[in-house]
Amino acid sequence: MSNSKPIIREVRQDDDFEQMASWLKANGRSAALHADQVRTMFFPKTWPFPRKSYVTEVESKIVAMMLLDLRDRHGVITCTIQEADVDHLEVLNGMLEKCADDIIERGGTYLAYFAQTEFGQLQNRELYLLERLGFRTADEYMRVSARLSMDEWEAPEELDTASICVDILSLEEVHRILTDDGNAPNAIIFQHQFQTVETSNVILTLRNDQQEITAIAYYKVKKVDPSSDVLSATAFNLHFRPTFELTKQEKRRFLQGVLHSMKQLDIRKVNSLMSMKHVDVFTLMVREGFDEIRSSFFALTKAIGSGHETV
Repeated sequence: MSNSKPIIREVRQDDDFEQMASWLKANGRSAALHADQVRTMFFPKTWPFPRKSYVTEVESKIVAMMLLDLRDRHGVITCTIQEADVDHLEVLNGMLEKCADDIIERGGTYLAYFAQTEFGQLQNRELYLLERLGFRTADEYMRVSARLSMDEWEAPEELDTASICVDILSLEEVHRILTDDGNAPNAIIFQHQFQTVETSNVILTLRNDQQEITAIAYYKVKKVDPSSDVLSATAFNLHFRPTFELTKQEKRRFLQGVLHSMKQLDIRKVNSLMSMKHVDVFTLMVREGFDEIRSSFFALTKAIGSGHETV
């Protein structure tokens, strides 16, 4: 890094987004983004959270970027930095201080970051860097994003869909059930992905003879591309209630019944975000074809407040 003092500032509407796109590509962050797409990344037209964005420059050259989404009173950051360059520690420290100030103004107490890993990986350079900056692992289990192509899936010829039905449960009720059943990781993910009541939300349940809910599935129907009519299912997941002992066959029947509902809607792609705490769900998904692992990651958090200096 140059001996010139780094300058940390907020991203402006009139910034050179061509330079930012080139920097992202040169640093292996995204080879596909154009200037307008980078502008939208920093200034999204529709986004559920307020967003703050920062860049660090040295002699008018960008050396780091950071985006901060203000969720409730805490913040989730997205960093773009060359982890191997030790000189960047000072830069990242300074940018984290900016984000910490934003959170403190809202009465918040921590920053969160989702670190990408290889599937099954326990440590890498990014995790090591974040630990040096005061972040600590918040997830007990890895989260995994997987995809299924519905063109490659067919329902069994004699699939029994009895007792599997679309339900009118409220989002609050689903969240309460997940929480009460000790499924905190998926409750948090569900609350983030299903923030508002929409016609695209689909909730299905499996009920026993006493009409008690023994399992829940949920997903959102979305267009793969706004300019296309091809549909996908996002935010898909399953929850089997621990107070009811379902057999492996019953669990698989429920999953297949839910996928059959997607087939009826002519959904072409299905994306699921799962916590590895629930291995039974993960193995069921893989067995049905969710073997395209898109990403795996851990959540880390950093406490802030009075005396929130980074290390």
